[in-house]
Amino acid sequence: MQDTYSSNRIILQKLTVADALPFYTLYTYRKERTDFTENPFRKDERPAAFTERIIALCECIFTVRIKEKPEQIIGDCALHDWDPATGEIEIGGSLFPEFWGLGLMHAAFELLIGIAKNEFLAKAIIGKTNVDNRNAIRLVQKMGFQKDRVSGNGIIMRKQL
Repeated sequence: MQDTYSSNRIILQKLTVADALPFYTLYTYRKERTDFTENPFRKDERPAAFTERIIALCECIFTVRIKEKPEQIIGDCALHDWDPATGEIEIGGSLFPEFWGLGLMHAAFELLIGIAKNEFLAKAIIGKTNVDNRNAIRLVQKMGFQKDRVSGNGIIMRKQL
């Protein structure tokens, strides 16, 4: 697997501990303002430790950057919870709010779906979010995901590859 993938608009660069501060800041924002039902951080967890823990939980995780400013991290995206028995892998990601609605996560997810197909030989992509996260649901629906099921406040979307 490569450390960097790109499209005409964005760059996905493998997340490293060197990216810990902006990565931690992204999740601090999400914790305070969006869809977390539980705290993503462990008690007294610092940016480097948080970043290392999340890297270990993912099959692959990347920072999202725009081509015009490749030094600026604008979000993250990942593939995780790979199940070789079913061929399913989960996709996820987030952007700082000033980058919402610009089609950047769509571009990032397109690259991740290619990685899932080519590197993992995945048969399906799963996306989970809060039922109130209409923007995320709309994004993945545009990409061909279908509602698989609702569980409590969560919705599971699925795309067959």
